[in-house]
Amino acid sequence: MKKLIDCFDYIKRYHSDILDIVGIMFELFVLMKENSEFIVDIIDKANKRKPIRDEFNRGMLEIIGKELYTPISGGANVSKILKAIYASSINIYDIEHFFHIISQKRTTNKLYYYSTPKEVNDLLVMLLDLQDNDEVYNPCYGIGSIFLSIGNINPSINLYGEELDDRLSNIAKLIARFSNIQSYNLYVNDILKQAIFKSGKKLRKFDKIICNPPIYVHMGIEQLKGDERFNKVGIIAKNYPELVFLTHALSHLNARGVFIVRNQILQKSFLEGKLHEKLVKERMIEAIIELPKNIFPLQSHDFSVLVLSHNNKNILHINANNAQFYEKDGKYNKLINIDKIVDIFTNKKETQYSKTTDIESVKTHDLRASHYLSTSCNNTDSLLLRDINVTIFRGQRVYGGGNDCVIDYYDVGIADFSTCGFTSKFDNKKISGNKQKIHKYRLKPYDILFSLRGIIPKMTILDKNTKDIVAIANAGILILRLDNKDKAIGLYCHFFSNTGFKQLKDICESSGDNMLYVNKLLDITIPRDYIEVGLRKMPKLESLKHKFEDLETKLEVLKRD
Repeated sequence: MKKLIDCFDYIKRYHSDILDIVGIMFELFVLMKENSEFIVDIIDKANKRKPIRDEFNRGMLEIIGKELYTPISGGANVSKILKAIYASSINIYDIEHFFHIISQKRTTNKLYYYSTPKEVNDLLVMLLDLQDNDEVYNPCYGIGSIFLSIGNINPSINLYGEELDDRLSNIAKLIARFSNIQSYNLYVNDILKQAIFKSGKKLRKFDKIICNPPIYVHMGIEQLKGDERFNKVGIIAKNYPELVFLTHALSHLNARGVFIVRNQILQKSFLEGKLHEKLVKERMIEAIIELPKNIFPLQSHDFSVLVLSHNNKNILHINANNAQFYEKDGKYNKLINIDKIVDIFTNKKETQYSKTTDIESVKTHDLRASHYLSTSCNNTDSLLLRDINVTIFRGQRVYGGGNDCVIDYYDVGIADFSTCGFTSKFDNKKISGNKQKIHKYRLKPYDILFSLRGIIPKMTILDKNTKDIVAIANAGILILRLDNKDKAIGLYCHFFSNTGFKQLKDICESSGDNMLYVNKLLDITIPRDYIEVGLRKMPKLESLKHKFEDLETKLEVLKRD
């Protein structure tokens, strides 16, 4: 493996484009697999001081083909590269591991935009239960990393796919070729403009569909309103491109499909209308598998695998966001015990990590696995933050615009937070601002305030006496508002505890940018007795706060003497 990584790094010295480097590496893997004698011949001539560059380029052009061939830079030592490749193991397992390192662990290469972690690819392919001669469709195959998993598990399939970027497509074709996939038909196409797998007016059906859609793309969806693939499922949110790919793929689905989706779209506010009706009422959801947090590089979202098929009487929920299914791997987590997840899915087992629900009893406002398992008998001692009627919003900048007028209020920042206990006073007074926004975002007693960004989260809770103060949290603050003061005090005290503080810290660390994201905050588990514990603890915190303040005053006096 070290020789392959070193070879990659050596080629990188002579090529600035990362896709060129990846393409060259897979050209060499294909060459080694299909014609290793050519490599031996070139190395032998190089050892005898014979010129090899022209012969090597001609041979590669013939073996790889003009469409896929990317020449190695003239400055690089071809003999050195070929010796490294020839001395390395290039079985599919090793190359899958190599690609995982350069695309997922070395995030500076920016390849994680186009690929998926090896373990997640393996899980998706195993869930599909590929049979010989299955027709498998991928509507956004990207760089083709999942083809390595298919080749490792069952390459005897007929692969079909679409991708918008022709450079990614060329690499994917090399990977499919290296992976010995029985047949592959990979096209460059914009699925929003046309469906190419179509005969007349009839869309082609595929046995299996596999899809990890891009989520950071801008998709113009206006033209989809009259499209036969989309006009039966209602409005699609443009901020959720996975819904576009999911809906498109459904029109091609015959037996089973697996899709990676953000957890947000499994909640009613995002997955609703006719698409929601199609999935639930038409019994298309076979399973929902919630993945561990922080397994995708530089992603702030949480993800699930959605398994779709036909005529399901029950939905199986598996919560793999559990220490049983991940381990720390550098900065990120790594999915483990995939076989156990697949066994639970295949045999539809009910375990401490899984639960089946009759489709008629499904609570359509939230389809996430953690929601179903958090309310089961396995989790009677805790509940989710989202289930205690909490409102979360961000502070606002309410001054500096054209609608400012004369108005007194306080601009609240982290510097105003008390060390512990209630905050009752603010220092930064302003005399002008947008009156409408100030009234809309005015803070209330018992609001809990968090710093939105930071390695170590900071927080406070507002005192009851702040009801007479007009105060607005600035844009660096996140506000939690509960429907009664006892809940607010209890929740504040939970987050003040070691357990609660660690939950906040873990969110900030796992986000990649030290942000306290709302979706992750809502998924925090809190003890069912948090109110009783908080009401006992708060008077002690207030007492300590007064002692801190008294000490600070005495220290200031000493500084002045």
